[in-house]
Amino acid sequence: MSKNSLIKTSFLSFTLLASTLSTPSYATDPSDVSGGIDSLVAGFGRGSIKAGVMWQEPTNNAVTISTDIAQATYLLSPNSPFVGPLTQKLLSQLASGGKDPTNDIYSFTWIPNAKPDLQIDKEPLKSIDVNSLLQPITYKNDLESNEAKNVIDALSGSLSPLNTINFNQLVANLSGDKANNIKAKLNEKQIQAYLSALRSYTATQTIALSNLYQLFTERQAIDPKTLPSNLKTAFEAVNGQVKGPLSTLQLENFMATRRIIDKNWHKGLLDENPAALQREQTQLLAENLAESYQTRMTLERLLATMSVLVLEFNAQIRTQLQNQIQNINNPAQNSGS
Repeated sequence: MSKNSLIKTSFLSFTLLASTLSTPSYATDPSDVSGGIDSLVAGFGRGSIKAGVMWQEPTNNAVTISTDIAQATYLLSPNSPFVGPLTQKLLSQLASGGKDPTNDIYSFTWIPNAKPDLQIDKEPLKSIDVNSLLQPITYKNDLESNEAKNVIDALSGSLSPLNTINFNQLVANLSGDKANNIKAKLNEKQIQAYLSALRSYTATQTIALSNLYQLFTERQAIDPKTLPSNLKTAFEAVNGQVKGPLSTLQLENFMATRRIIDKNWHKGLLDENPAALQREQTQLLAENLAESYQTRMTLERLLATMSVLVLEFNAQIRTQLQNQIQNINNPAQNSGS
């Protein structure tokens, strides 16, 4: 059994149950159901195994292999290779990008009080193209990583940070006790409205940026020196089969595609005995469980993000309600204005 086909999928684990319930065709003697069950070997009657029926190639197996490999090839890249050029064309229409390289540098990569990055400046549009963040399955060098980081910075508005109120400076020129002055300020409705908006804004920013940094970090190349000793062996085994730097996303991709992209795996399904296939299926189910948990964590982030969007929408309704309450409680003031 080859190294690349240690875990292989099959439907054989379900065959025993099916045979027990209603399929005497697998039995050596179709007229004797109980005798047929006694002669089952991992879901196949001895006669079927002796006749070599279980090793027959499935119908249209060549088409299955070809389509599986095509699917795995597509999965090796999170995005279609045609997305990047289309996005670049869109950027050229939205921001006149690509028409004046010097102006693109000022518009998309310039940072105050920072030394220019000549590598970044060669293709400034990549610093605002979300494909720089999502397209690579692993950032192969610092250039790709920095371009992805620039996209997050652009989305977060880091070039123009919010100038928040400093309460120590706000009460610095007031007479009396400083602590009492700050307490009095904090009790003002205007200040409380400001604090409410500030906290909501910053919390909303963090959940969106956390999602983006999650995508960013899982594409960072893994440094083997930082891994625990019990993970280094596994990393080295996979790293020997993948070219270039290895990220956590690429590890996951390797686990998901290494079977269907391998022709030997398809052929091995015809050669393995049922018991071996069932053992390997158990290993595959364990991998699926890990993937299910990963999906659950992703859904948790999605749920949190959607909840924030609902709260943001609800905040707008709250503002409308406050205005309506004020109009009802002060009809004379509103009619006079």
